[in-house]
Amino acid sequence: MELVFVGLVLGAVVYGIVKDFNPQAVLALAGLAIFTAAYWLGIHPILPAGKGSGFALFDLFEVFKGIFSSRAAGLGLTIMLVAGFATYMSHIGASQALVQVAVKPISGIQSSYLMLSVCYLVAVFVSLFVTSATGLGLLLMVTMYPIMRNLGISPASACGVIATSQSFEIGPTQTNAIFSAGQSGLDPTSYFVDYQIWLVAPMLLVTMVLHFFWQRFCDRRDGWDPAAHRGDSAELDEKKAGEVAAPAWYALLPIIPFVLMMTFSKLIISNIRMSVEVAMLLSVFAGMLCELLRSRDVRTSLAGFSSFLEGMGKVFGPVVALIVCAEFFAESLKAIGAIDTLLHSASNAGIGSGLMTLVMVGLIVVASVIMGSGNAAFLSFSTLAPAVAAKFGVPAVTMLLPMQLASSIGRTVSPIAAVLIACSGIAKISPFVLVKRTSVPMAGALLTALLLNYLLFMK
Repeated sequence: MELVFVGLVLGAVVYGIVKDFNPQAVLALAGLAIFTAAYWLGIHPILPAGKGSGFALFDLFEVFKGIFSSRAAGLGLTIMLVAGFATYMSHIGASQALVQVAVKPISGIQSSYLMLSVCYLVAVFVSLFVTSATGLGLLLMVTMYPIMRNLGISPASACGVIATSQSFEIGPTQTNAIFSAGQSGLDPTSYFVDYQIWLVAPMLLVTMVLHFFWQRFCDRRDGWDPAAHRGDSAELDEKKAGEVAAPAWYALLPIIPFVLMMTFSKLIISNIRMSVEVAMLLSVFAGMLCELLRSRDVRTSLAGFSSFLEGMGKVFGPVVALIVCAEFFAESLKAIGAIDTLLHSASNAGIGSGLMTLVMVGLIVVASVIMGSGNAAFLSFSTLAPAVAAKFGVPAVTMLLPMQLASSIGRTVSPIAAVLIACSGIAKISPFVLVKRTSVPMAGALLTALLLNYLLFMK
């Protein structure tokens, strides 16, 4: 009976997500419903004996409060600081300076599709430090896009490269990577160095090669000849991102947290550890000092701190609250025994950890495409992965890593993803045309990730 109820609730959750209801509210209400059913059916108490309030309704919200307190003070704070740092770097023009500096060395390449492939690698490098997919896409559209168009590269091909620049969310400062590392019991630097980079490096090469051949194939099929369009100028309707004139050396500022975390880790200086939170705070204050030296105005340099705080606040609702509600929902499924039943059934059916990982990855990809958000999809369902991995006797990271990569890949082939809508709008092409250009490179990247994850970490 309880499984029938869980099935109905899960159906309601999927319906709510597909219909674009608030995912936080959907997950929270679903968790409340399942916890209530588990209590009434005598399957699981809401809180352990002696720790309840004495009233079941209050206990439900005590569970919710406990998860909120632990997540907001821990992982939630980390994610908010990362978002605040990204907002501050954009505010002072440092992100724009980084993109300008990174793009400049490749402007002399004359081979159209070679330029396209190199642009992809440069864009991915910049994505290590500019963590917003949409923000990075817009920056590249006003810097890299005109260069590619001048070489005769079609708008669809150029946008296909730019839209996939943040398709893996790599590095210790990315929201999904931070969350995945925490769920795996790892710090973000170890997650990046010991696991993520071993999959992502080959994925980058595969994606770069697929971009070269797939975009050329699509252009030829559409009758587009780069030689006939050399010298084309890109007409951009969007206002250029470089509204804050920043010196070129400001390009170093977004890199500071990454350098600090790599330096003060087991890679170089192992007796001193640098947390994500400290790296972000140090870097923001370094940016304020640079603003003081540039403007010679204390009021101006200090005023920028408000953008850092606003950036922290903006991510609280869509990301931190989603993590809390997703974990509350996952705990309710554990309480009613749905996870144990699912895993027992999978075990009896002969499904191993590799096949179960494929199922979880498929769920994430579908959710990302439907929701147009890698964060929302991954944070909603990844809380189930540690319990599933534990039942199969494999490290949680072996399931979470491909799920994390799949979430951003799925977003990159979603016609309703903000980055695809923004890039296609500027280039005056359909988002569905852009999805066609990103689909094959992303499919190749996902298959590479799954194969390497199985060979390196699961066998």
